[in-house]
Amino acid sequence: MRSTRLLFASAAPVIAIASACAGSDADVSRGPEEPLPAGSDGGAETGDAPVVDADVPDTRLPDCSAAGWCITAFPDADLVFRDIAPFEDVAFAVAESETVGVRILEWTKSTNEWRYIDDGTQNQPPAGAFAGGIYAPSTDEVFATVGTSFVFHGRRSGSTWTWTKNELPDSVEGHSDSHGNPVDPGYGQRVSALGVWGTSADDVYAFYGNAIYQRDPVSGSYAVVYEVDDLDGEDEHVFFTTARGSGPSDVWFVGARVLSPSSCSLVVRKSAAGWERVADGVVSFDGCAVRGDTLLLGAGWLIDLASTESGEVVALQNRTTWGGFEGAFATTLRVDGDGYAVEETRVPIVVPHGAPDPRASSLWRGAGETWYSAYGLVLQAKDDEEVAVSTLSRTGGPVAARFHRIRGTSNQNLWTVGSRHAYHKTTP
Repeated sequence: MRSTRLLFASAAPVIAIASACAGSDADVSRGPEEPLPAGSDGGAETGDAPVVDADVPDTRLPDCSAAGWCITAFPDADLVFRDIAPFEDVAFAVAESETVGVRILEWTKSTNEWRYIDDGTQNQPPAGAFAGGIYAPSTDEVFATVGTSFVFHGRRSGSTWTWTKNELPDSVEGHSDSHGNPVDPGYGQRVSALGVWGTSADDVYAFYGNAIYQRDPVSGSYAVVYEVDDLDGEDEHVFFTTARGSGPSDVWFVGARVLSPSSCSLVVRKSAAGWERVADGVVSFDGCAVRGDTLLLGAGWLIDLASTESGEVVALQNRTTWGGFEGAFATTLRVDGDGYAVEETRVPIVVPHGAPDPRASSLWRGAGETWYSAYGLVLQAKDDEEVAVSTLSRTGGPVAARFHRIRGTSNQNLWTVGSRHAYHKTTP
């Protein structure tokens, strides 16, 4: 493969959050916005801030922030939303909590409320270990991954959901049950490596650790179609984290090759010509080096992905070096002849004062706009304009919670979800 790499130094300004020290409001029954408790580490063990009790919901506040992010009601206050699949009038999500385990939910516009649609089997051991990802090809069909290594498939007939499940075999012998739920050694935070995505109901992929699986639309079973098996030692691991694409002949998967405490970015693409390793690296204790004829995108996990058009994606990377966290980068990869062109832009993540995590967590690309989420923060980046904060809190203060996903169907139908929060935005 001939590789073309075009590097552009970031000109994006670093932004400040004027209200970073302001107070925040609390509304437990409809998605609380709570300050970090005194002495809290933000939930370093689980990656989510602990729940703080509130006496009563604060009904004096409006439902939406100044930027149009509106709270939504959900059945249990301690739900941690891990992934979301939105449509215009409904949305699906997979979440987890210490009290109710892993749950699959549906939101409807008519009620502005989330409700459970699962049948409870997703919490029968060995399933129920953690929530993974979700993909919905239509408003009546859902695929969701649940740890340790399961894909649940739900179909709606009338008002009833029927569920089946498949277990994905771990392609690397000797891995523990946490193979789909690894920890980024640079920060000690969980990274989901068990997900599902597709281009249609008949073209569904799952990823688990170092392997990509494709679903047989007739039998419903999953088989490995691509595997990164060129590990350089017993302590090295490979994880896929996200998949996106424009169609059956243009599907991209990203992740990382990890040798604690270092990691190298990984990109694999399926095209009409077959499978191709686009980016990879030789990982060592102090960084990354070129691996074969693949691109070297630098050290750090690629944690999310947005498809913009056929043959082009934007990947989100939290870049790390020997000296620590270097910053968040949005990397555009596009097909360029028989190789790939690469363009990098630094994302100016500035989390609220006292937040435990400075990394970006997700991105979504709309028409002329890119949206990013981080701890307590959403950023809006319009083409050729400065990056700006899109205020989440109804008081204008910070929201002390991790946001795991930002997704949408358009710039006027956006969701950002995370620990005890599910915000919806329908305004420009």
